Amino acid sequence: MKITGLNKSYGDIKIFENFSIEFEENKTTAVMGASGIGKSTLLNAVMELTPYEGTIVKSGKVAAVFSEPALLKNLSVRKNLEYAVGHAYPDKTELKRKTESVLKAVELYDRRDALPKELSTGMAQRVSLARGFLLPSKYLVMDEAFRGLDTALKSRLKRYFLELAALEPRTVLMITHDLDEALSLADRLVVLDSRPARIASDIPLLTPKESRSPASEEYSRAAAEYMRCIEGAFN
Repeated sequence: MKITGLNKSYGDIKIFENFSIEFEENKTTAVMGASGIGKSTLLNAVMELTPYEGTIVKSGKVAAVFSEPALLKNLSVRKNLEYAVGHAYPDKTELKRKTESVLKAVELYDRRDALPKELSTGMAQRVSLARGFLLPSKYLVMDEAFRGLDTALKSRLKRYFLELAALEPRTVLMITHDLDEALSLADRLVVLDSRPARIASDIPLLTPKESRSPASEEYSRAAAEYMRCIEGAFN
């Protein structure tokens, strides 16, 4: 995906002006920055949910995972998934196979017939994550997908994300305020600052995700660079 010359304003406030960025195929890019800098506006532009000037070149569909699962309360887990993405699967046998595959990946296959009211908060968010990967798409955007979850639950969800990304590769654009989340899941960390927004730092994360640790040199270096950008934004 390639964004070129993005311009977006709300009234007299310029959010983006001639902003350009490219996202590598089947890699996860985490975008961070202060609240109100334009992170969610960037996602909305990618999903064509807001008007903008400029060019966004995509070669496929875009799926999304948000902080709220937004499940239909009268449908089971399995039927929620099939209802959401069924239009994209003319072959219903393939839909059933794929649905079972993603539910097993997030360890919810045994709860496939449960209603949303019978799920914990973490289970509901796992359904949302599975739904994002079940839609046949080239891209996945995640807007604070793990916000408000406790540390243990967030850790499990990060593991499920990595398993789904290996099972169904996507070009992922992730918005988060959680540095550990970004450094655990992303292949690249982009930090935005200023107004109009600009790229303050573009940090590659090269260590295999399964080998990353807060004690590693790369982790410490990326965290220090992020903090430098954030502190600079308020000076």
